[in-house]
Amino acid sequence: MPFSKPLYLLFAVFFSISTLFSQQENREYDIIWHSADDNSLPQNSVKSIIQDKYGFLWLSTENGLVRYDGSKFKVFNIENLKGLGTNRISYFRGTVSTDSIYALSDFTDLILIKNNKPSVIPKHKIPESFRLTNHLHKGKRVYVHKIYKTDNSYFSLENGTLAAYTKNNQKLWEIEYEYDPDNTEFFLLNNTLYSHKNGKFVRFENGKIFFTAIEGLPATGFTVFPNTVAQQTFITFNNTVYLLEKNHDKLILKVLLKDFNISKNNIISYYYDVPNDILYLGSSTDGLLIVKKKKFNSIVGNNKNGVYYAQIPHGKDSFLSTTGEIFSTSGVQKKRFFTKENDNYILLKDRNGDIWTKQDNRIYRLNKSTNFTTSDTWFFEDRVILLFETLKGEILAGTATNGAPAGKLFRLEDTGLSKPSFKLYMVVPFHPTYMLQIEDNILWTGSHLGFHKIYFREKKVENIKKISNTYVRSIYIENPNEIWVTTYEKGFFLYNPYTKKTTHFPIDKNRYLLSSHCIIEDQNGYLWISTNKGLFQASKKNLLNYSKGKTDNVYYQYYDKSDGFYTNEFNGGCQPCGLKLGNNALTFPSMRGNVLFFPEKIKLLLPDNEIYFQEAEVDNRTQEINNDTLLLKNNFGRVRLFINSPYYGNPNNLNIEIRLQGPISQKWTSLKGDEISYTSLPHGTYYLTARKLTGFDSNYKHKTLTIIIPPAFYQTIWFNILMVLCGLTLIFYT
Repeated sequence: MPFSKPLYLLFAVFFSISTLFSQQENREYDIIWHSADDNSLPQNSVKSIIQDKYGFLWLSTENGLVRYDGSKFKVFNIENLKGLGTNRISYFRGTVSTDSIYALSDFTDLILIKNNKPSVIPKHKIPESFRLTNHLHKGKRVYVHKIYKTDNSYFSLENGTLAAYTKNNQKLWEIEYEYDPDNTEFFLLNNTLYSHKNGKFVRFENGKIFFTAIEGLPATGFTVFPNTVAQQTFITFNNTVYLLEKNHDKLILKVLLKDFNISKNNIISYYYDVPNDILYLGSSTDGLLIVKKKKFNSIVGNNKNGVYYAQIPHGKDSFLSTTGEIFSTSGVQKKRFFTKENDNYILLKDRNGDIWTKQDNRIYRLNKSTNFTTSDTWFFEDRVILLFETLKGEILAGTATNGAPAGKLFRLEDTGLSKPSFKLYMVVPFHPTYMLQIEDNILWTGSHLGFHKIYFREKKVENIKKISNTYVRSIYIENPNEIWVTTYEKGFFLYNPYTKKTTHFPIDKNRYLLSSHCIIEDQNGYLWISTNKGLFQASKKNLLNYSKGKTDNVYYQYYDKSDGFYTNEFNGGCQPCGLKLGNNALTFPSMRGNVLFFPEKIKLLLPDNEIYFQEAEVDNRTQEINNDTLLLKNNFGRVRLFINSPYYGNPNNLNIEIRLQGPISQKWTSLKGDEISYTSLPHGTYYLTARKLTGFDSNYKHKTLTIIIPPAFYQTIWFNILMVLCGLTLIFYT
């Protein structure tokens, strides 16, 4: 049955509103759910969350203990954790700093998490301070409260009293404090104990009670969620998640997540990774929610297809696009600066304040004197692909000769009439695509055939041989002896015009940098490189060291849609290809809006955690790795080694390489996934080393596993000696 027109319109409006709401809801945050439904978790009730000192995240669920490294979830349950009586894990206790996190099960099993591995402590070996008694309260199993400080001293709550103990179980003080387990939350902040009951907060110090106020907290309508092991307390109200912080002598609230329906998603546990600025929320029904604040601001203007190219500064903190729109951090102005149709690839503001752009074989000049309401037009026989103003204020136009690789450069000349005209200045053996000038008479020019030096007065072209047969997208020059060149097929280069040295930089593992569009340098010494598949950040110092042979490696930090872009496809082939504004903000055009950001506000998530050989699987059976050593039988068939390093940023930034040395050796190769396998290695001692770059200094972090494969009895020296003796004996007696 076909839709009626009113019904169709109603559906269209509803769809549009729903789409808009969805975009607004996630505008500030990248939100990812992990659950049993996608096979990430063994069960969807995440009761408690903590991160150990090695960087691994731990979750307690009703179907096992879960470890998360930023990429994969590892489940520990009665099938692989010896001594565990039930898979129903309740809450965490202990301290992170001393590497002694404990998890409790519903059968009062005590699981010690140490060296990022869990083990069940036998009942008779449970430390005194962790011995648990339990009883039923209102039909629920509850435990006597022990709240641990970072030095393993603790507070004990039992029978209406609150007591403080040393880590050796010596009582320091005790006070009477009645509390209802169902309506009282205790939490630590900077090793100081607080409680919340019926909307009131108190602080406990040296056996005394002090009433405490929290700035910005309403009198009612809020909920408190303590994470005592992490010493973090979360308060929620008005669909906002806050972290409680101490500022001098005041308690204040820090916003972590806004416009999120906490009750609808049944959130019961929280953890905030402070260094990485990541919020983890556990639901009683839907699994684990990971929330990252988006780093970049993508602004979609009023352009009908959302595609943007060339842009020029407009004041200190905004810029003008070829669509006539003015963009800033606050958004886009509704009124257009100009309405001249153009093909988006060129925008130029000359020293007189006039604005130049072009459409195919036409050039337009929008006149400042008439507030850009009037314009002048010039027509060319060929397509215009370049507009440039020299240091002397001369306007140049570059064209591409139809059906030929050659191009032409025209110069605007005063003819004595009211309107000057473009005169052919020189023919060039390429189509000019980008041009910059830092000294008189020299025009650094990119083309579809490479990179060139034009001696303007002499009308002479010099080709830079090592940047040839490639489409040059842009040129960046800040220092006269450092010319940065991006290309469409070969990545990016550095050229020194004085030494004539060309450096071709390595590309990323996914080869995204092959299509490098634009380079912009920020005020902190980083180069930002836009591509067809995301945005890269590189240390200029690191790149220069590579060009001088001081380092063999380059580290790139990669960003994609999860960081706030609407698309990974940035745009190039235009001039300017991106900007640094007067307020130090950077902006790049893309296929869906303009990406505008302040580099100093971008939170770096570097892959600087240690590397771990977590476990081995030998002939389909798990085998422990002890003291970074693995002992194999000489007749093993296949060994699988699992290697990981906790990292919670973009997985493209974590690149682990491995090398095997021993009777059989291999060169450095990239680790695919998190495992490597070998079959039928000859006997001997092997050293398997894993390494990864940890940041912009391009230093490696290494980890080595020793693998020992003993010889079979017939491969030993003693067996060979015995065989020789037997042979000699046989010869002697025959």
